[in-house]
Amino acid sequence: MMLPWHVPQWNLLWKAAQNNRLPHALLLVGACDLEKKHFAENVARTLLCVKPTTQGSPCETCHACHLVKAQSHPDLLWVEPVETGQIIKVDQIRELVSKVHETSMQGGLKIVILHPAHAMNIAAANALLKTLEEPSPNTLLILISDQRLRLPATMSSRCQKIMFHKPPKEMANTWLQSQHLQDAELLLALAEGFPLSALAFQTENVMSLRQELYKGLHAMKRGHLDPLSFARDCQTFDVVSLLKLLQLWMRDLLRFHLTQGKAGLINSDYYAVFAEISPSISLNNSVKYANLVQSTYIKIQNRLNLNKQLLFEELWITWTRYVSC
Repeated sequence: MMLPWHVPQWNLLWKAAQNNRLPHALLLVGACDLEKKHFAENVARTLLCVKPTTQGSPCETCHACHLVKAQSHPDLLWVEPVETGQIIKVDQIRELVSKVHETSMQGGLKIVILHPAHAMNIAAANALLKTLEEPSPNTLLILISDQRLRLPATMSSRCQKIMFHKPPKEMANTWLQSQHLQDAELLLALAEGFPLSALAFQTENVMSLRQELYKGLHAMKRGHLDPLSFARDCQTFDVVSLLKLLQLWMRDLLRFHLTQGKAGLINSDYYAVFAEISPSISLNNSVKYANLVQSTYIKIQNRLNLNKQLLFEELWITWTRYVSC
């Protein structure tokens, strides 16, 4: 099913398909939490369907639809890293290029989904470039990226770009409520407006982690919790989720420093805690700590092999020192 914030992009693409004006290559760009991969799957399902509806939905009953659902359609090719977080290698692209120039097995369109496109190394990108410059007939390449600037300009310039944006808050809330999500507004705020991240938070127990983290920060400020002990307690927590929550905490603390008000706080239910902590930490130290959290998050995103115990010890010792000044 098409997500509501994908509808405008799909309407434009479906109109082009009906007028036989599909480009040979698409580049889906936007934040990683907008499910561009889901959009690409929907595009493939409809374009490979034998009898799609006039609105551009797959029939779900034809042989092609069953093959796509079973992930066995011979004319739908996926190119992704062999392991999550790794690169797409040149051998994968060479194999793809060879298959692209073969005749369609079902006698229709061939679709290639390359995700994420920025995972290609230089050799792989160069191997794909000739196919983009001289596209094979009846072939649609769909490249997906949330880091468009990492793609060679020669590559992105040969694709029709489709931009994806964060949905309006009302649309996101309505969709989340249709998914029977509890605390939808708060989870959406914690997810910075990305509805699928908010939905994932419920299954990942982010609310429980939030409570434990913020309780620990407050207790360390009061001197009721040793930072080394809390670092040991944090070993079982998901580091990425914890750092995201810590970033939101510091964003709220900085906002409270500047406004002394509740308006605009993501964690508005912790207003009283921010009011208590704010006089204990200078604005300058708040900025320094926020920068430490951000740099730690970047290291984790870059998959540096960090020692979790040392990572948390640095974070909590620094926090305790700043709020005790």
